[in-house]
Amino acid sequence: MFRYASISGLIIVLLTAHSAAAFADSEIDDKKPCDIPVHRPDHQISTELDPVVDAAVEDGFAGGVAIMRANEIVYSRVAGYTTVGGKTPVTTDTLFHVASVSKYFTAVATLYAAEENLIATSDPIKYLLSESRIAERGTTISDLLAHMSGLGSSYVAESETELLAALEALATAPIDKEKIGRFRYSNDGYDLLAILLERAYKRPFEAVVKSNVFSPACLARPRYWGTVDSSDPTLVSQPLTELSADFRKRNYGMLGSAGLLISAVDLLVFQYLLANGSIISQASLDELYAPRGDTSIGKATYGAFLSVHPQLGSTISARGYEDWGDNAILNHYRDKDIIIAVVTSRGPPEGEGEAYRNRISAEIEKMLIALD
Repeated sequence: MFRYASISGLIIVLLTAHSAAAFADSEIDDKKPCDIPVHRPDHQISTELDPVVDAAVEDGFAGGVAIMRANEIVYSRVAGYTTVGGKTPVTTDTLFHVASVSKYFTAVATLYAAEENLIATSDPIKYLLSESRIAERGTTISDLLAHMSGLGSSYVAESETELLAALEALATAPIDKEKIGRFRYSNDGYDLLAILLERAYKRPFEAVVKSNVFSPACLARPRYWGTVDSSDPTLVSQPLTELSADFRKRNYGMLGSAGLLISAVDLLVFQYLLANGSIISQASLDELYAPRGDTSIGKATYGAFLSVHPQLGSTISARGYEDWGDNAILNHYRDKDIIIAVVTSRGPPEGEGEAYRNRISAEIEKMLIALD
């Protein structure tokens, strides 16, 4: 387990970090033209929001903030430096580790696989992971997607670089039998989904997401944990706590559950194209957003959460936080046709203040309500 502070028909395919990187770093093969949103800055929004970002930077924020209204990106700003006390400024190309926002992408890639008839979400996982002891419990793909398998977040796969070893490790992860069929947030379940997609496609997980998600959205910049030198501050914003070289390697605990590296603007583009049907069908979108288990922030969906904001209405929210500082939020206020994204590598650490994703997104919501 690699954590740095307290927080809340079978074919076996052996994959190496090198092969995954080769797939992930290859060019996006556009399947069809993308309806890429235009940048049309809104002066009033900038006037309201720039002081909020400035104040966060004064407190140590480094990251990106972006807002889309309808099909236009009306605010996009990067700020701060990619290392603590450093001199390398964040740019529009800087990648940010968005932690559990990754689950949302994994869920979409899984539904895409269902559309290609490689899987069905109602299938028991035993069809692709027969040697895993978890398969003996009758767990379905939908159970994993909805956090209803009884699995939690043991992080046992974070030290595993080989698929079979990761499966064996995950088979030892404890299950809360009382939570089977009920919501229990689970990194382990999404780690299993990454392995399952590799089995279904006989390709590395990163290549599957590139084909199923990045390519339909014409996103060429996002990367995954272990496929880029994440210690290079000219590429990736660095966290508050330095991570070991071993942990930065591609591993099965940081793929399906938490391994995405992306910018705020690319999060907007992804959500916009997802919502307009460019990635998966309306039927799959309906399944993606169907309300499932109850959580403290609303209903669980596949990879995200559904809530109703008193003023802004129906909201889809994907969010992530790591104990070493990386945190992010992607909110789609569907009734208002507004999408926002905040990404940062600067925490603050748990227990030392409000996460920047929450602080800035809350101020954006206040502004949206005032301007409505």
